[in-house]
Amino acid sequence: MREILFKAKRLDNGEWVEGYYVKTRLGTDIKPSDVIFVPFKINRNEEWGWMKVDPNTLCQYTGLMDKNGRRIWENDIVRNEEGDIGVVQWFEEHAAFMIWNKTKNCVYYLAKNDFSKIEIVGNEFDNPELLRWSDENSIYSHLPLQQQ
Repeated sequence: MREILFKAKRLDNGEWVEGYYVKTRLGTDIKPSDVIFVPFKINRNEEWGWMKVDPNTLCQYTGLMDKNGRRIWENDIVRNEEGDIGVVQWFEEHAAFMIWNKTKNCVYYLAKNDFSKIEIVGNEFDNPELLRWSDENSIYSHLPLQQQ
């Protein structure tokens, strides 16, 4: 069965949190809040429970992994073996996650890519500088990889 997971930045500390997205009232909240429920962890040092998040940073897990075994999320910035930079986005008109190749200014179905050749280099929120397009396409092949 496919995992339906989301991640977003916490409101209290700006850290990424992964889990199940819900819009609900917490505690004494009058209005519903955007929250992610993080299931109980085996390692008791990890936080779990309801965490308020910034809905502008909400990203859905695509169900796919990059060449390094990392989960590919909506809004991830990826690089292929040719050095092209793209952004993983949901396209409503196709009902699918797709890669918007910023280097070649075209769109590809995410599922039709060879994931052994794609790697995550960042995301739109933490690394917006990776999306600056230049006529010198080779500039992207020299970008350092970012850890998420």
